[in-house]
Amino acid sequence: MHLLTSMLRDGLRVAFLRKPSGNVTALDASAFVASLAFYLLIELIGATLQSEPPRIFVSWGFSTVFADATLTLLGAWLMARIADRPGITWGIAAIALTATAVTSIAIHWPLQALAAWLFSEGNEWVALVVTALSQLWWLLVLLALARWLMPKRLPGAMLAALLAFAVSAMPWWWMPGAPLIMHDQTSAQAEVIGAEDDAIVDSGFDDAEVDESPSFDAEQLMFDQPQLLRSAIDALRPRTPGKINLYVLAFAGDGGENVFRNEVEYAGKLFATRFDADGHILVLENNPASTDSRPLATLTNLRIALAAIAERMDPATDILLIYLTSHGSPDHQLYVALDPLPLNQISPEDLAEALHTSPSMRWKVIVVNACYSGGFIDGLRDDSTMVITAARADRSSFGCGSESDITYFGNAFLAEALNETTSIREAFDKAKATVAEWEARDQVEEPSEPQIASSRSIEAKLDHWKRGLPEHARVPFLPPAAPIAPD
Repeated sequence: MHLLTSMLRDGLRVAFLRKPSGNVTALDASAFVASLAFYLLIELIGATLQSEPPRIFVSWGFSTVFADATLTLLGAWLMARIADRPGITWGIAAIALTATAVTSIAIHWPLQALAAWLFSEGNEWVALVVTALSQLWWLLVLLALARWLMPKRLPGAMLAALLAFAVSAMPWWWMPGAPLIMHDQTSAQAEVIGAEDDAIVDSGFDDAEVDESPSFDAEQLMFDQPQLLRSAIDALRPRTPGKINLYVLAFAGDGGENVFRNEVEYAGKLFATRFDADGHILVLENNPASTDSRPLATLTNLRIALAAIAERMDPATDILLIYLTSHGSPDHQLYVALDPLPLNQISPEDLAEALHTSPSMRWKVIVVNACYSGGFIDGLRDDSTMVITAARADRSSFGCGSESDITYFGNAFLAEALNETTSIREAFDKAKATVAEWEARDQVEEPSEPQIASSRSIEAKLDHWKRGLPEHARVPFLPPAAPIAPD
């Protein structure tokens, strides 16, 4: 008991950059096992506090803890070898692993929460400094431990700390990890599905069609949603280390016309094949033909899908692209419908709230292809987000309807421009010019005037990302030979 108390005390001291005061030579492998148990307990408590009910146990979280413990042991061995004291490896590892647990709950979590708040308030540079301090704190902890081992050998202590940091911390910059407890998103969805009882907005949406004879069992469809969404989320592949990964969420809101389904299905193929996002694409769509294969495009599913993507990507490095296509209303709501289901419409505020994930995703491209979609810009724009809309806030867009295979903007932006360039900004400029030509040809009195809100930061990030893309051929848009019908 005395040795356990001594180990916990010294781990706490080191976590706050103070020298250990106990007898490290008395700590053996059993002390390391005890520190591992303490680490597991702290991770369980922390993950529970950080997740909202209903919660689910994640067995993969054990692999994360054991991998971290193994890397800490390897770092301790390096420090002991450099200090010419190999006999105290277990003791150093026990203290270091205890310090890891204390640092996580007392340093990392508060600083990361502060950084997320600063970022949400627009203080991005301060947030980056806080994030860097959180990541480098472990280096300071190792330096304090190394200085205690080698009080008269500053160069050796610094070398030992740097090597231990490279072994125990840096691998987690690209290795995937998982908490032991997390929010059970699909169970939560099942609980709130019934809350989606607002009446469908039946006025103000240009050309929205209503199907009064559904070809599916509406009750069974809603019952199946949690499993459909979970399967789609589970199908996402782990991120590829060492590069910027692109994640794509495609959303087809109106189930009354095949044009929106055609568009998101094509977007999925285009970004998977030409933009190296295969395995990182999640499609939500409303269409009678895909009710058994795709999760519905609802506000609830959108929130859950974004939260799941945030957990799987590197939120500070990777890029999220959201492509939403549907009808839009003059009061700037995205039409969400699959009759006879009573689904909520999506406002700019709803989308902005859904993007407030934990962890927070920094780099985003949001494309809203709908009438009056320019009204989404002000609520979504920031220095690390590019917002593209198919029309001005007070203008309609064109090309939807039961006779169309793809919208004007979807055709110009996806099928044409993004097959000519891998630059999102350049593709928008090309698409805007093409849409203007088509509208002039059709003698449209009030052209849609597609809009973009961008910044140097997001365009520099996108330029860095596209330079790493492999060469791929065009992905032609092939409309179905006949209207898609349910099985």
